[in-house]
Amino acid sequence: MPSSTSSFEPRTQVAGHKRLAALVACVLGIIALWLAAWIAMPLSPVSSQRYLAAVEDKVAMLAETKGEEDRIVLIAGSGAAFSISARQIGETLDRPVYNGGLQAGVGLRNLVDLYAPHLDPDKDLVVLLPEPEMLASDALYSQTWCDVLFLTKDVGGLARRLRCVPNVLWRTWQEGQHHINGTNTVDPVYRRSGFNARGDLTSHLGMERPVPDLSDYHHPDIPGEMLRTITSHVRQTLNARGIETLYVPAAMPLAGCEKSPEQVATMARELATLTARGAQRDAVGPDLAPFCLPPEMFFDGAGHLNGRGRVVQTANVARAISRHLERTQE
Repeated sequence: MPSSTSSFEPRTQVAGHKRLAALVACVLGIIALWLAAWIAMPLSPVSSQRYLAAVEDKVAMLAETKGEEDRIVLIAGSGAAFSISARQIGETLDRPVYNGGLQAGVGLRNLVDLYAPHLDPDKDLVVLLPEPEMLASDALYSQTWCDVLFLTKDVGGLARRLRCVPNVLWRTWQEGQHHINGTNTVDPVYRRSGFNARGDLTSHLGMERPVPDLSDYHHPDIPGEMLRTITSHVRQTLNARGIETLYVPAAMPLAGCEKSPEQVATMARELATLTARGAQRDAVGPDLAPFCLPPEMFFDGAGHLNGRGRVVQTANVARAISRHLERTQE
């Protein structure tokens, strides 16, 4: 005869499973409501005018100009945004040039994926200028990329990056606090309105800052396997579609170039394989010396140039693009 204990245990387990299922359903319901609030709630001035919110303007800029003859698109982190004038390069080369530089924390692979639908295989030259820090921290999941999904209210992107859900929930809570408190503080330099129509950041120009101390700067360690993963992704996403790419070095502190010449050269050689010369790829790499700059040319750190440095780096990039165009037309 079965004991009362054995007949009681299945009923207890069923009840426990039901309670667990109810709890899970409750949590999922709360998350769904929270995400609905994220979509419905307008962005506060703090979020809508923050630097990273310019991602929408960059995408719109590329979408609206897609199809322009001989268009050149720069893709990089904030180093390109601060340190290069696409407007000046366009005047020098007599071509339309747009600065897609955004923020290193987004990651090169994510940024390439974001811009890829708005690139034209028949008419565009994509110039890749990733900072060493952008490569060292490149990840498909990152705090900054989750912030991009939050700011753009990209539901589809969030579905593909479910690990960003906690970030979006937390940002939604903060957004509610901004609305309640009436917070509207915007940084004078790092702001969405600091970009011009070509995607160049200009809000820092003319500002006087102390020369940053970059004497202790070291080139970040970038594993070779990570570099190969990144270059492979670019080839699959851009080159496989017939989009022409050119690697040009980002501006780097002279101290890092002098302390880690082999690391810098190895990085440049791997990235140079993204540059096509007809059917051949560049396995040597560019001359790095012009891109290694002294501290007095930097604005507020290792990646951002001031007005003086910006002139130098803009000329460097224009010269590199011009040489590439000459080689490909031979």
